[in-house]
Amino acid sequence: MTTVRVPASTSNLGAGFDCVGLALDLWLEASVTPGDAAPEYHGTIAGLNPAHDVIGRILRERGALADRHLVVRSAIPIGKGLGSSAAAVVAALALVQLLDGAPIDRDRLFDEAVDIEGHPDNAGPAVFGGLVLDATRPTKLVVHPSLGVALALPDAGVPTERARALLPDAVARRIAVDQAARAAALVLGLTTGDVALLRHGLEDRLAEPHRRHLIPGYDAAREAGRSAGAYGVTISGSGSALLALAPRDGTPRVADAMADALSHAGNPAVACTPAIVSDGLQLRTTTGPS
Repeated sequence: MTTVRVPASTSNLGAGFDCVGLALDLWLEASVTPGDAAPEYHGTIAGLNPAHDVIGRILRERGALADRHLVVRSAIPIGKGLGSSAAAVVAALALVQLLDGAPIDRDRLFDEAVDIEGHPDNAGPAVFGGLVLDATRPTKLVVHPSLGVALALPDAGVPTERARALLPDAVARRIAVDQAARAAALVLGLTTGDVALLRHGLEDRLAEPHRRHLIPGYDAAREAGRSAGAYGVTISGSGSALLALAPRDGTPRVADAMADALSHAGNPAVACTPAIVSDGLQLRTTTGPS
């Protein structure tokens, strides 16, 4: 059996639009064994039509699925801005490399995943784990240990294509300058734990103003999260999940407050407090008895 595990990821984190991502302790696992049985899907992808499966498609295109049985299990919510698509692409490409008998080349894997999926801020954490800044190359940073993640997960998702289509083609110079300062503050705040920098950096000026209406109850949930102790609340990726950064021991309270506010606004949601994971793609190959 050849198995790969890939973590979920939250991207943007406020002002780090399209260039900052963080790996979370929610995993997709894909395994292949000899055999010709139909693919199996479990967890958040239970009932998936194989024709819509990214992993199976990539394996077939690369000639890696013939006479092999694919089983995929995922705990990553779908359509919530938590990198489910990037995790699937990374898993498929990793399986291709392993089944070819080659050692995993994470740099090539990252480049190929971005070419296919288009989101380096999700592909980076999926491949390398932890906090990743996509600059001239994916650069792995260390999140300050005082920080934790709180999520509110609405039942309703937001299609990435719809969220992306809402973004303007150009922005005013003052917004671009402000966003650059906030992005720098975000990265420094994440690595140092500086609360003032985090609060500044978690405010996005590029995407969030155009997307917030897609999440009913967003404004109330943001205020509820802040009142519960969050340093800031923003949209995870393109949504629909809301992300807050807060003191680690305070994340359950923040997540509950955000989920309750969304639910009271008619947008049913649940709280989630996944750990930040330093590992990305994980590999396991086992040989059965001969």
